[in-house]
Amino acid sequence: MMEAWNALEGAQKVFWCVAIVASIVFVIQTIMTFVGLDSDTDLDTGGLDVDEGISGFFSLKNLVNFLLGYGWAGVVFKNMIHSTLWIQLAAVGVGLLFVLVWVIIIRQVMKLGVDKTFHIEETVGLVADVYLRIPAEKASSGKVMVSVRGSVHELEAVTAGDAIPTGAKARIVSVVSQDSVLVEAV
Repeated sequence: MMEAWNALEGAQKVFWCVAIVASIVFVIQTIMTFVGLDSDTDLDTGGLDVDEGISGFFSLKNLVNFLLGYGWAGVVFKNMIHSTLWIQLAAVGVGLLFVLVWVIIIRQVMKLGVDKTFHIEETVGLVADVYLRIPAEKASSGKVMVSVRGSVHELEAVTAGDAIPTGAKARIVSVVSQDSVLVEAV
C-alpha cells in the first residue's frame, strides 16, 4: 500500500487527500442531515448577505461539495489527461459543477416548502369576473371568479351598490367571510 502511495506524484497525493477528507465530511454531513442534526456554517463574506445554497456560494456544504468534485475529478482524470494544469482546470470545473448542481437541487427543494394555500384576503383589490349576477344592496349573493397567483377561485359576492350583471367586471373591496367578498362595479 505504501509503495502505491509513494509512487504517486505530488499533485495526485493532494487530489487523493482532498477526495478522501471531503468524502468523509460529506458522509458525516449526510448522516447528520438524515438524523436532523444538520446546520450549515456560513463563512465570513465581508458583510455580504448570502443565504446557504441559494444566493451565495459561501457555505460549508458548498465548500465540501466543491472539494468532493475537485478531489475525485483530479483522481479520475489522472489517466485521461496527462498535463497537470489541465487536470487542475478540469477538477476545478467539476468542483464548480458539483456546487451548481447542489444549488439547483436546493432551489427546487425550497420551492416545495412555499405555501400555496389560498387566502381570501389576497383577493382584496383584484378585479374579478362576475359569474352569477350580484343583486343590489346586499339583497343576496352572486358569484365572481378571480385569479390569485395563477389559480382561479370562485367566491360568493355581494355589493352595496347597484346590481352587477353576469359577465361584468367587479373589484373586490373587502372580505365578508371566509368564502364571501364585497365587490363594486368597475
